[in-house]
Amino acid sequence: MRFRWKLQRLLDVTAQRELALRAKLFELSRRMARLRQQIVARRAVHRMLLSELGQKRLAERVGQQQVFMSWLPTEQRAIGRIQADLDGLQRRRGETTRELLKTKSRRETLEKLQADARQRFMKEQSRLAQRELDDIATIGFARRGLVAEPDAKR
Repeated sequence: MRFRWKLQRLLDVTAQRELALRAKLFELSRRMARLRQQIVARRAVHRMLLSELGQKRLAERVGQQQVFMSWLPTEQRAIGRIQADLDGLQRRRGETTRELLKTKSRRETLEKLQADARQRFMKEQSRLAQRELDDIATIGFARRGLVAEPDAKR
C-alpha cells in the first residue's frame, strides 16, 4: 500500500507559491538595481559636465554654465522620480519578503507534518506486516500440532 497524504495538494501549491514569490523577489531586485544604475549614471553625467565646465575659460563657461544650471533642476526632478520609483519597489520587496517568509514557514510546517504522517504510516504498515507474520506463524504452528496429534494417538 502506498503512502497518500491528504494535504499533499496544499503542500504542492504552497511550494509553487514560494517559488513564484522568489521569482517576484528576484525581479523586484533586478528592477531596483536597474533604477540605481540610472541614478548613478545621471549623477556621473552631472559630475562630468561640471568637471568640463570647470576646465573651460571663463568667457566660454558663463554661457554654458547658465544652460547647465537651467537644465539641472529638470534632471534632479527626473532623479527624484526614479528615486520615488525605487522607494516604491523597496516597499514592495519588503512586503514580498515578508510574504515569502510566511509561505516558507507554512511549507516547512507542512513538510514536517507530512514526515510525521509518513512515519506513522510506516509504523502502522510495519505493525500490520508483523501481525500478518504472527498469524502465519500461529497457523503454521497449529497445523503442525494438528498433524502431529493423529500420530500421537496411534
